[in-house]
Amino acid sequence: MLESIEFFQLKLVKVSCRHRNRGDVLKSGVVLSGCGAEDGTAIDEAILTFLALERAGAEIICVSLDKDQYEVFNHHTRKSAELDQKRNQLIESARILNRPAKNIETITEDEFDLLVIPGGNGVLKNLSTFVDEEDQFRVNNGLQKLLAGCFIKKKPMGAIGEGVFLIERSLKGIAENLVITASGNTSERVNVVERLAIDHVPCEKGEVCIDRSSRVVTASLLEHGESLLEKNSTIEKLVEKLLEML
Repeated sequence: MLESIEFFQLKLVKVSCRHRNRGDVLKSGVVLSGCGAEDGTAIDEAILTFLALERAGAEIICVSLDKDQYEVFNHHTRKSAELDQKRNQLIESARILNRPAKNIETITEDEFDLLVIPGGNGVLKNLSTFVDEEDQFRVNNGLQKLLAGCFIKKKPMGAIGEGVFLIERSLKGIAENLVITASGNTSERVNVVERLAIDHVPCEKGEVCIDRSSRVVTASLLEHGESLLEKNSTIEKLVEKLLEML
């Protein structure tokens, strides 16, 4: 096991920014893909990410694509909506924080200090071609450029569940020996990870995986049945470890 990879057990933590210079404003990008776990970003994961960042004194910059979602999903009936229904990711993402989100295509990594990608099935559907192409999937060009820019400029990045796939794919050929966790994902997704020979490690519920050399922190998929308290502890830990890398 690489020495740079560490695991931390679930526990409530208080996040702080004591490492920042007085007067500095910590800015964190949060990648969103719509409003709702099945066709966008999981709302609970997004809100808990905002909460952890706000407790750290960070200014939150939400970013999304100005593009229609892959599909529209009815979270009440648990079925896909009619094919003629369209929802724009940028507009839907603004619902979560109740403020405009910035376009991924026009923002640069220079506008924030770290970046977090909450999970949700819609994250893979909207920000990549994973659903249709699996092994050959591609990340949206604008997002790939943004994530690669963060890595090159040594800005910490974190991802939860489905968001982990986007970071791994975007840094392919750029980050050497990147290690992530794919725990909690479906067997079909894990099979893709295996076929692509992605270096991944098991991660128990409540743990986060830290690759210090790449400045990447990843968390396993947060299951639908997990309580908000459980999810909050994991996300707080992820954010805390990202802040330690600044």
